[in-house]
Amino acid sequence: MDKDNELTEKLNNMLTESADKESVIKLLRLSNYSKTKSIEILKKAFGISYYEAQDIIHNSQTWSDVKEFDAKLMNDFFDILEELGSSESEET
Repeated sequence: MDKDNELTEKLNNMLTESADKESVIKLLRLSNYSKTKSIEILKKAFGISYYEAQDIIHNSQTWSDVKEFDAKLMNDFFDILEELGSSESEET
């Protein structure tokens, strides 16, 4: 069994024993999983969609120190995509 599967099993056990989601998210971060990898593992462990897992992780207390930065990064990214789309439609 690989490391991610072992961790997923451990998370499922934690949830069965009534651990809250924040404890699970904290374990992921303390295990040095990135925010993106934590989303993937949470998705698998909870059997939820990627977007649900992303929302849970993004709005967690555990990841609150980077929430504002990540939101700005995403907004900047979408602004650039919008500008690219606008410039392409002006050229045609």
